[in-house]
Amino acid sequence: MAENVAERAKNAVIGVIRGAGDIVDGVRQTATDIITGALRGAGEIAGTAVGVVTDTVRGAIRGTKETGVELAAGAKGVVSGAVQAVGEVGGDVIDAARHAVRAAVKSAAEVGGDVGGTAVGAVEGAIEAAGRVGKDVAGVTGAAVDAAVEAAGEVSRDALDAVKKALQSAASVPRDVVESAIKGSGGSSKS
Repeated sequence: MAENVAERAKNAVIGVIRGAGDIVDGVRQTATDIITGALRGAGEIAGTAVGVVTDTVRGAIRGTKETGVELAAGAKGVVSGAVQAVGEVGGDVIDAARHAVRAAVKSAAEVGGDVGGTAVGAVEGAIEAAGRVGKDVAGVTGAAVDAAVEAAGEVSRDALDAVKKALQSAASVPRDVVESAIKGSGGSSKS
């Protein structure tokens, strides 16, 4: 199932990007459709959501990279769609944001993309979706920023530095939340 969802997301995102005027909205709607479709048929949303969200984000980031579009835009759209979809089916949006942002950052590193820009786009998407579905925006913001920093630290020191710098300079992300996540990371990362 994992590869099927990731492949569906990748192919759908490629199609949307090639035909869309607004990439973020197109990717968001595609992700929302894929995830809500998968979760509505699931008996246990929480366990299923993690895998579906992660696979959808991974596929969307690959599809975005294949089209040559900036990963930040694809990440913003797919993370926004993932969080919105999980919220619409009654799932945990904070957990969805955490897993979606984590998958976006790691996937950007896997495809050789801009992890800093992707992290900012992913966090912006999570914040936007939480507000749109009327959920805990502060909780989602904190979880998204923490996930971006943690995921980057698991990739490499360079990735961690890029994500920290990008988040610190992003006007759209609350500085106090970024500083808290950076302090919490303790600067640990792979070499």
